[in-house]
Amino acid sequence: MSEPNTGFFPLPNFAPAYPEPPSTFTGNTAISLLCRASAETLARLVPAPLTVIDDHFLINWSFTKDVRGTHSPETPFLSDVYVIEFVAAVEYKGERGGHCFLEYTTPAESAMIGREIWGWPKKASDFVWEDSGHSSHIEVIRHGVKLIETDFTIIDEDTLPRQEWPEAFNEPYLHVRHRVGRNGDPSHADLLRVPVEELSSEPGRRGIGTINLMDGPGDPVASALGSIEVLDARLDRNEFIFHYGDIIETVEIPHPRPQTPDPLVSMS
Repeated sequence: MSEPNTGFFPLPNFAPAYPEPPSTFTGNTAISLLCRASAETLARLVPAPLTVIDDHFLINWSFTKDVRGTHSPETPFLSDVYVIEFVAAVEYKGERGGHCFLEYTTPAESAMIGREIWGWPKKASDFVWEDSGHSSHIEVIRHGVKLIETDFTIIDEDTLPRQEWPEAFNEPYLHVRHRVGRNGDPSHADLLRVPVEELSSEPGRRGIGTINLMDGPGDPVASALGSIEVLDARLDRNEFIFHYGDIIETVEIPHPRPQTPDPLVSMS
């Protein structure tokens, strides 16, 4: 790599804003809701050429105490990271995985990293997370408007019916990173495989969870997802490595974005 001009830094690699992946996430608490929506709704929210394979999807809330880079693991570059992600089960040429079609997070650096490297649909926002030991109340707020809230309570698993979770959610993420062409229309898409390597975990706890979705300016969350059903909920604690991933394939996008305004576009 050439040396940067001492008076001007025109390229991001001369002024990195964060350590290069992989990154290690420690002190994680996750509350996951297994939900069901119409397959047609999920198909509208997942970009081509991925294909939705199930009407089940995940809503994952998580809190991470520290995120550390591989090259300087002694010092976290992010702390107290809050996330809510919406994940659909998808397939591409026989390979299955989860696709995050919407995410809110704090701090803002977390959104920047995901969007720049993987094209992840992250949005910076504010969170409320109240935990009383066996129950939690969580909210996400953006531009002063509450968009999502969940209540979760741990209960005796023997009182709950058995619920299978789709295997696709145990596979690497499958993601789409668009390359922008003329007039802002995407011209090509990189198909990404992004694995998450679990380092340690505690036994999970099942419970009852609720979800309430609302619309905000530029965030039509309730309108986009419509009616959803919560099938199961669980709490997990773990540590993991989020890897760089690799490009499965680069494909040309044959059609530009629709000229008719679509409320889903504002979710991107």
